[in-house]
Amino acid sequence: MRKLIPTICALFLIATAATADSTMPLSQVRKGMKGYGLTVFEGSKVVRFDVEIIGVLRNIGPDQNIILAKVDSPEVRRSGVIAGMSGSPIYIDGKVIGALAYGWQFAKEPIAGITPIDEMLKIASAGTPSGVLAAATPRISAPEFLEAMASAKPDAVFDKIATSFGATEMSTLSGAKPIAVPLSLSSFAPETVQRFGRYLDQMGFVAVPSGVTSTGATTTPAPGKGFAPGDSIAAVLLDGDFTVAATGTVTHIDGDHVYAFGHPFLDIGEISFPMAESEIVTVMPSLASSFKVANTGPVIGEIEQDRSSGIMGEVGKKAHTIPVTLTVDGSGPEKTYHVNVVRHSQLSPLILAMAADTVVANAQKAAGERTVMMDSEIDLKGFPPIHLREGWAGAQARSAIPAYLAVVSGYLMSNEFRDVRIEGIKLHLHHDDHLRTARLMDASLIPPDNGRISPGDTVKVRATLKPFRGDPFVETFDVKIPENQSTGSAYLLIGSGTVLNQVDFSLVPPDPRTLEQVLAVLKRLRPSTDLTVGLYSSGEGAVAAGAYLPMLPPTMNAVVSGDTSNSAQAPVKYFAAAHQAHSLDYIVDGALKIDLDIKPKI
Repeated sequence: MRKLIPTICALFLIATAATADSTMPLSQVRKGMKGYGLTVFEGSKVVRFDVEIIGVLRNIGPDQNIILAKVDSPEVRRSGVIAGMSGSPIYIDGKVIGALAYGWQFAKEPIAGITPIDEMLKIASAGTPSGVLAAATPRISAPEFLEAMASAKPDAVFDKIATSFGATEMSTLSGAKPIAVPLSLSSFAPETVQRFGRYLDQMGFVAVPSGVTSTGATTTPAPGKGFAPGDSIAAVLLDGDFTVAATGTVTHIDGDHVYAFGHPFLDIGEISFPMAESEIVTVMPSLASSFKVANTGPVIGEIEQDRSSGIMGEVGKKAHTIPVTLTVDGSGPEKTYHVNVVRHSQLSPLILAMAADTVVANAQKAAGERTVMMDSEIDLKGFPPIHLREGWAGAQARSAIPAYLAVVSGYLMSNEFRDVRIEGIKLHLHHDDHLRTARLMDASLIPPDNGRISPGDTVKVRATLKPFRGDPFVETFDVKIPENQSTGSAYLLIGSGTVLNQVDFSLVPPDPRTLEQVLAVLKRLRPSTDLTVGLYSSGEGAVAAGAYLPMLPPTMNAVVSGDTSNSAQAPVKYFAAAHQAHSLDYIVDGALKIDLDIKPKI
C-alpha cells in the first residue's frame, strides 16, 4: 500500500495541473523555488519532471523576460533538454508559471529558459483571425518570375523562396536558442529528406522520420477531442498520403484555446494551420540535440497565431488548406496521391515541392536516362484555372519539376498586385524510362504557286525532327500570313515552345502591372514539348503600363514614348504576328529561322 501512495499523489498532481486555471505572474517567481513540468516521453502518457528556478532575466528584449531553471528527470539526465519539449508547462505551487522554451546546445547541465505565462496569454490579443491571411512580403518580382517560367529554369528562384525563412534565435542570450522542433516526415523518399533537409534546418527544425495514427487527406477536426497541459501537439503543414508536422507540447488551456511551444513556430503572425494530436514513439538521445520521434494523430482544430512567445490554436475550428492531387504513370500502374498543403505564401511552395519531389522519386529509376512530362491545373478563386504543361529530360527532371511548381504557386500567393487564393492543384506526371528528345534538323518553306508571299496567303512549313535513337519524322504547318501584315522583310522561327518564349520575352519585355496581366502571360507560355512556329516582323511599338501596343503609327508612338505617367516605356522593334504549335510526345531541341519577303498583293 505504501508503494502506491507516491504513484497516487503523482497522478493527482498531474490531474490537478491539467484542469487548473490558475497562473502565477512573473512578479511572484523567485530564485530557489521548486516545482515540476509536464510532458510526454512515450505514447500519450503525461509525466512529471522536476524544476528548480535559478533566476529571472528581465527585459532581455522588448516586453520579453526569461525564467532560468534547472530541469531534472531520468529522461533529461540521459538525453538533456529534448526537442519536442517546447511548451512543456512549468508549475510552482500548482500554478503554471510558463512554458519550457529555450536551451543551450552542448550545455553541461540541463538548464533551460522558460517563457512566462503572462507573455503567452498576450497572444490572444495579438490579432483577431479574419479568415483571410495577409500575404507575405513578395519574394519574387513579376519580371523575375516570368523569366524563370519562360526559360524553364526555375531552380535559382526556388532556392530564393526556400531560403527566405531563417531560424528564430535569441541573440540576447549567448548561445540560447528556441528548443528545436522535431519536424515529422511520413512517407517521404529518403532522397527528398536529404535534398530539402538544409532548408528545414535553416528554419530551426529537426527533420525526423515518423508515421501517422490516422489516414486519409482530411483536415476536418475530429469530434469530441481536446488537449490537456503536457499533451503532445502537432502543427500540420501537410497531411494525407504524405505528412509533415511539427511536434511540441501544450502549455495552457483556456476554454477552446490552446497555448503551446513557448517560442515562435516560425514567427509569421496570423496563420491557419491544422492542429493535431501527436503520439510519441520514443526519445532519440543525441550529443547534438536529442529529439522526440512522433506519430501524427487526427486533426482536432486550427492553429491561429504564431508569435514570439508561442502559438495559439482553437479546438474544433477548421484550417484553410490547399487540396492537391498528384497522379503519376508510365512506370508501372498509375498511382494517385491526395494531400492537403498548408496555405501560406512562403511555406506552401516548399511543402508542395517536397510532395512532388517524392512522387517523382517513387516513380523513377535510380540512374540512367529518363523523361517526365507534366500537365498541371491550378484552380484560382475568382479566376479561370491556369493550365500549364512542361517536360524535362535527363537528371534535371528530378529537381526541375518541384522547383517549377514551387515558383508558380509561390508567385501567385505572394504577388505584388493583390491576393489570389489557390483553391486546388491537380498535377499529372508521365514518367518514361527512356530519353524522349527530338532534335530539329531541318525546316523548309513551300510558297504559293505564284512564288510570291503576300498578306492573306497561306504558306506550308515542313520541319524534320530526329528523335534520340529514333527515325526522323516530319511535321507540317499551314501558316497564314495576316491580312494586315506589313510588306517587306519578315521571318519564321521554328523551335520548341521554350525557345520561342525566350525570344518573345526578349523582343517584347514583360512588364505586367496587374495580376490579370500576369495570368494572361502565364496562359500564353508554351512548353518545350510544343514544336512552335512564329511569324516575326519589324514594326514600331511599345510596352506601356504593362500592355503591348504593336505597330503604332509614328504620331501615336511619339505620344506613348513621351508619356511617363506609367514609368518608362519599352520600345518594340520586332514582334510576333502569329504563332502555331504542335504538341509532341518529345522534348524539342533546337531552333531554325526562315527569312521571308512579303510582297504587296497584285
